[in-house]
Amino acid sequence: MESVYIEKVKKLAGGVALYISSIETPLLLPASKVEREDLKEGAVLTPAHLENLKVESELFQCDKKAAALLSQRDYSIGQFRQKLKFKNFGENTIREIVHKYKSRGLLDDKKYAAKVVSRILQEKPSGRPFLIASLRSKLIPRELADETVDSLFQNEDAVSLAVDALSKRWRQFGQFEVEQARTKSYNYLSRRGFGYRAARAAFEKLWQKKLEDDDKDVRIY
Repeated sequence: MESVYIEKVKKLAGGVALYISSIETPLLLPASKVEREDLKEGAVLTPAHLENLKVESELFQCDKKAAALLSQRDYSIGQFRQKLKFKNFGENTIREIVHKYKSRGLLDDKKYAAKVVSRILQEKPSGRPFLIASLRSKLIPRELADETVDSLFQNEDAVSLAVDALSKRWRQFGQFEVEQARTKSYNYLSRRGFGYRAARAAFEKLWQKKLEDDDKDVRIY
């Protein structure tokens, strides 16, 4: 059986590349491990040692990718796992890296879900179903999605949120005749996750304000 050995050791900015005689792709490892194990050109590797280096290399590269991802934005754990899986990292490696960043507080589905819901309520007021669907689309588990929305939504009035949401489109909808405006308003609010009662109350409030404003304009004229 032909011996497996290190053909070349190349220092890189992000670690050390080991070129192994039996594999085409070099193994990227942290410089500390290469120094600690005195991995030099010509060193013969046992099958067990080579397998260990492959595992260490995948962990090292996965860790580098994970750090780069989290430096750009926040992720749910599901999204994070999916990103790493797309890079062809193994399940055991991903599990270890996820555990590492969870323990550091850099992966936290509860905090992430709360941040997503708060942002939506500020930017695009929405109903409970829409908020839950938004969290599920970001791979937040259903139970946590329900819990998060219920926790944040209990301090919000559905009608007020519906009024806020409809107000953002009122310049467009308010120019139609009442029934057409009502239909467009209800459809829009339904897509945003509001129920019939909240949609009706929001429409009636804004339409009444429109009538009052129109009446003031007539009287002033």
